[in-house]
Amino acid sequence: MKFLIAFVIPALIFGFPLQAEEVIVNASAKIYSGDTILAKDQAIKNVLLAAVKKGVGSVLDTKTININYEIIKNQIYRSSPKFILDYEVLSEVQNYNKNLYEIIIAANVDNEKIQQKLKALRILQHRIANKRLMVLYYSRISAATPIDNETVAAVLSAVQESFAEQSFLTFSEQTMKQAHHSLEKENIVGRPVDSLIALALNYNANILVIMGMNTGENKKQKETFFKVRARIHFSVYDTASGQQIAETNVEANEISVKQPSDLEWKNLFVNAAKHASLENVRQATEHITRFYQEKGDLGQGYSVIFYGYSPRREGLIINYLENSNEFRNLAELKNSFGYLKMELYALKRKSILRRSITSGLLEMEIEVVTKSIPGNNLYFINPKPME
Repeated sequence: MKFLIAFVIPALIFGFPLQAEEVIVNASAKIYSGDTILAKDQAIKNVLLAAVKKGVGSVLDTKTININYEIIKNQIYRSSPKFILDYEVLSEVQNYNKNLYEIIIAANVDNEKIQQKLKALRILQHRIANKRLMVLYYSRISAATPIDNETVAAVLSAVQESFAEQSFLTFSEQTMKQAHHSLEKENIVGRPVDSLIALALNYNANILVIMGMNTGENKKQKETFFKVRARIHFSVYDTASGQQIAETNVEANEISVKQPSDLEWKNLFVNAAKHASLENVRQATEHITRFYQEKGDLGQGYSVIFYGYSPRREGLIINYLENSNEFRNLAELKNSFGYLKMELYALKRKSILRRSITSGLLEMEIEVVTKSIPGNNLYFINPKPME
């Protein structure tokens, strides 16, 4: 286990993927009719799948995986062994109490091959990578909850998870501990935000969220119930430019009808802080999305192929795409006789984008049929191809 930690952490610190990543995973399979050989085979399949899922999770955020789950399942998960360089069985046990065959392995996952496949499916973008976001807890306000408070750890974890669900790449718990440890050792002078941005840049973060938290007084309200208040503050920055994206403040309350004990006060504060932080994530995400949309840095990338059209009609198609406000960063990848391949970025889902392009071409009296191919690739065919 010590070897694994020493191997993985440098990749997280410097922010670029390794060709292979060693992961330790476990899985199990049900033993039916005492057939342990069949159960062992299934357990190995399950544990290799778990290893590949970790590999996919290291390059894609939770939301992107969920949106593209069927494609990823069919194109990667169903062929899990192809993305494993080698593995070593660390433990295998027949659990008679649960009637399971349990196995633990150390596997070398071929991250480079996974990335190549995701790029071919247009799920992992060549030009516009998912934004890597770092949340640092920092505040000089005397009323701020100190970072060593258990509530801060719980809320930071909830914030990280929530940002991951909103399509951002976040950092591991171990990396964040290192970042905060570096922050504690640094003697910050001048503008604190400059030092925090510099620290985020050391980890190749695209977005920095500086988080602060404090609690209001624990009061009895109108002699009927007790209330605890938590305030969460976010300052959001684009690390490359140092430009502030947003500043958000959210307050949440938790109420008790009876005098809470110290432990109950603590739990009320944790709940209030989590409610405030999750609403703050929602608001911050809206600001971040708007900021990068205006810069033209957001949008799903698609490969769009038109087959069987004459040069004149290809010209009309290019003009239609170039003059549409729906598409961003349009680029021509290949243009040969009867074959036009374009790259574009759009905020729409694949199915909606397909219908939009089809409708636009029909308005121009350009007939089209579509072909379904995996990933974020769109294929349009002339039903009456030129001779």
